[in-house]
This record gives sequence, structure tokens and C-alpha cells, in this order.
Amino acid sequence: MTLADLKMQYTQQDIPTEKLTAVINQAIVATEPKRKRLNWWQSAVIGVGAVAAAFTLALNTSYSFANASERVPVVRDAVKVLLFREYKHVDKTSYADIKVPLLTNLRDRQLSDKLNTAYAEEGRALYESFMNKTNDTPKSMTQTYAEKVNNEQLLVLERRQDISSADTATKLRYTTIDKQNGLVVTLPMLFKANAYQAILKNYVNEQIAASKQYDTPVAAIGPKQTFYINNKGELVLVFQRGEVAPMYVGAVAMTIPTDEIDSQLISHAYVK
Repeated sequence: MTLADLKMQYTQQDIPTEKLTAVINQAIVATEPKRKRLNWWQSAVIGVGAVAAAFTLALNTSYSFANASERVPVVRDAVKVLLFREYKHVDKTSYADIKVPLLTNLRDRQLSDKLNTAYAEEGRALYESFMNKTNDTPKSMTQTYAEKVNNEQLLVLERRQDISSADTATKLRYTTIDKQNGLVVTLPMLFKANAYQAILKNYVNEQIAASKQYDTPVAAIGPKQTFYINNKGELVLVFQRGEVAPMYVGAVAMTIPTDEIDSQLISHAYVK
């Protein structure tokens, strides 16, 4: 299977964003001005730019993306992750600092728009849940982000959430983006069939058994396992804090030797 085949399969799947169409439609309706009669040439000019402007209008209305545009780098073809907005709250008993990332200069504008909308929705939802002030509301919540990998082929965006109540919980999430082909790389896309799951599970549990640092074997490695691909083209599985090791160890990143999974890889386009 070629990358073209993968992209065809990928475009038939939904990007993991929720309420995207509703957000756009709501923003357009809410800000639509009263119409005036236009000359034919004015209608033509407006019609050419209407499709491109609609999404920009929705984002600016719903999330104030205009502020982030001032931070777009001068090098127009350099893919960067910028700060879109930051939610902050401090009082006598609680603290929140939620940073929302913005992807810029991806070749596939539709993909970057969908991902940026998803990140904006996620950040706003985190802040709103924190501000509900229920008995379950944590004492502190932070979200940061980082470019874990940004090379010619891949951009890996890491989002880290730390939530503190009686204890501190940390959640790591990764988006692995094929910049050249406009794809979000998922774990199942890398393999021919589901046999990879058992192979990864066995390898991980062997490492856990051999290490004094780890103490909890994994029951399964599923298609939604947290992962990314590093700068060397190696598959890295990430286990959240407390999953395979004591809480004080933190999150565990386990690099998988390519020899272990080579027979199951669909190609070496991503994992080398």
C-alpha cells in the first residue's frame, strides 16, 4: 500500500474534531451583516473570496484567531506551533493556566483549520469545566504544548495537562502530522493488520518485567494507544502517569526497536 492509498483511506475518515460545522455555521449566522444591493462586479469579487473567508470569519468570531495572526512567522513556509490564546484564573483556592496551540503554515489548510478548531474547543472546554466550581473541581489545572518533533516530514505536537486535586494527574496527548501529505498519522495506519497489537503488548511487558522501575504490565495495546514517531523514525509508545509505573515515576515513554515490528509494518514511510 502506498502513501496515496493511505491518504485516500484517511480522507474517508473524520478528523477527531467535534461540532466543527456547528461552530462555523453559528459564527457566520451570528455575525452576518444586513445585505445591500451590489453591482455585478462587486458580487463577483465577493464570490471568489467567500469560501476562503467564511472559515476565517467563523474562527475570528468564535475564538479570536485574529490575535494569533500577528505572531505568524516571517518565513511563510516554515510550519510552526504558536500560542493561540491562554486562559488564566487565580483566586485564594484555585489556579488555572491553559495554553491553546495554533498550527501555522501547514500545506493542507483544511487540515490545519480542523485541528486548530479542535484545540480551541478543547482549551475552552477545559477552562469552562474548571470554572464550574463544583465539589469535584480541581485546585489547579494547567495545559502546555511543545513541538516534540518538527522535521521535513513530520510535526509531532505534544499537549500536556496537569490537574491537581488531592493528587496530581498528568495526561499527555500527541498529534503526529504528515506535513507533506496532509495526514494525521494514527497507530493502525502503520501496520498491515491487528497482529501488531499482540507484538507490542508482549514487548512492552517484557520491558516492564525486566525493569525495577516499572511494576504494572499492560493488559492490551489498542488502536488508540498514545504514541508518536521520533526524529529517528522510531515508534514511541507513551503510558500515562501511574499506568505501568508508580505515580512518582511520571509518564513512561517506551521506544520500540523497529526490528520488533518490521514484519508488521505496512511500509517504512514513517517508521524507519
